[in-house]
Amino acid sequence: MMPSNSSNPSDPLNTMATRHGVALDKGCATRWLRRVLGAIVALVLCLIMGLTFCDVFMRYWFAAPIRGASEIVRFAMAILIFSAFPLVTLDQQHITVNLLQGRLGRVGSWLQQLFVLLVSVIALGIMTWQLASDGADLARNRLTTTVLEWPLAPLSYYMSALAGVTLLVLVVLTLVHLTALLRREAV
Repeated sequence: MMPSNSSNPSDPLNTMATRHGVALDKGCATRWLRRVLGAIVALVLCLIMGLTFCDVFMRYWFAAPIRGASEIVRFAMAILIFSAFPLVTLDQQHITVNLLQGRLGRVGSWLQQLFVLLVSVIALGIMTWQLASDGADLARNRLTTTVLEWPLAPLSYYMSALAGVTLLVLVVLTLVHLTALLRREAV
């Protein structure tokens, strides 16, 4: 499970909520998001590990692999990745390469961070829309997996929904970044 920063008073979602008059417990929004998605990530990861172990064991000891194990693992990986996406974004723990570190000054660094956030919002908005559109196409054509014949549309809708949650987190982070200028914390 992801570490919780819910006791952090600079929690972006909580800060935005309290600044706009919404009464929330300290870190309520992020605590809920972290718990639910963290539990999903942990359970899915355990499923992948257990299924892979059992499949390999059955394959080598009994020459009887678990039917559809690779499809289940593929589904689970998509669920795992898109469930962790909002958590990684909330903590701003993406892998980054900052070639301009220390060369731009405070204002330049603030503008660079704003640019990255805005490009991320646009890219994630497009990704969310495309996943929802793909889900509609998959549902209309009733496409399924090859072995287990599971419908593909619900997975695409799930990925779209979690990309949408990540998009909301990015929008809030962008607003917090912009309001830092008004508070003169960044520049």
